[in-house]
Amino acid sequence: MNWGLIGYGEVTLSFIDGLKTVKDARIVAIASKSSHQYLVKKGLYENVQYFDSYENLLKSSEIDIVYVSTTNNLHFENVKQVLYAGKHCLCEKPMTPTARQTDELIDLANKNNVFLMEGMWTRFLPAYREFIKVLKSGIIGKPRLLKADFGFLNTWPKNRRLLNPELNGGTLLDNADYNIFLSQDVFNEYPIKIQAMASYAETGVEDACSIQLQYASGGIAQLFSSFRCETEQEAIVYGEKGYIKLKEYWHGTQIAIKIGEIEEEHKFPFKVNGFEYQIENVQKSIKNGRIENNFVSHSDSKNVAMIIDEVQNQIHKKQ
Repeated sequence: MNWGLIGYGEVTLSFIDGLKTVKDARIVAIASKSSHQYLVKKGLYENVQYFDSYENLLKSSEIDIVYVSTTNNLHFENVKQVLYAGKHCLCEKPMTPTARQTDELIDLANKNNVFLMEGMWTRFLPAYREFIKVLKSGIIGKPRLLKADFGFLNTWPKNRRLLNPELNGGTLLDNADYNIFLSQDVFNEYPIKIQAMASYAETGVEDACSIQLQYASGGIAQLFSSFRCETEQEAIVYGEKGYIKLKEYWHGTQIAIKIGEIEEEHKFPFKVNGFEYQIENVQKSIKNGRIENNFVSHSDSKNVAMIIDEVQNQIHKKQ
């Protein structure tokens, strides 16, 4: 399957490393307005065309699917361009900053009969899949409490992506969405209550966010994300009989299960860097004629976007 890439940043480099090892996957074109000259000069990739406009890349009849990894503020318009061009699309998360925009893109993908998925790559990792499998097996009993944290100490200047409001910066769209996607997987229903609070950077974006979700099943999720401090970055689900833990869960390779006094650990190393599993699964979906993926469905993206909308309303009204 032939891939075109729109955007060229740090996450794109990781994506490329993963894609290189996937059967029947190859990069045929890269479009980057900011890195075009650099790519042409360096010639880093063989048999790859470089474009300085996204429009020209989308005109290529060689391309089957486009991976969008521009900054958050550009995702909505970039994905629209891809879908209007009749290409399949994998968009780096968050697909959009709002539920309304997410709905619009999903409707457009359905109308044009092309594949669309938000790139929540964590859901495809072997340790994560085992984590969910064990959870659904009932071995720890009914899930009652999820605790998940994803914090790191930001050292980037405030004009860069994380803290820049013009680029849709802020912890909610950068790392809190991992927590929310996880919670939706654990409890598999839309929350009946959402509560959030945040602290703010000088630029006005939230640099730490605490979210609590309550579910009709009786489950509660306590979620924390931050640019202010390094945290364990782990997820733990407590059930009636025990718990299951996923260490460094957003890119984890190890789970721990404790039932009573017995605790077991299991390791699931990557073949490369983890991106390969998402790419393999996306290609499989497209080859099977699907326009969405089972692990990150359109409804998954809609529900998470709706939760983010509500959190945004709460934390920025309180500012």
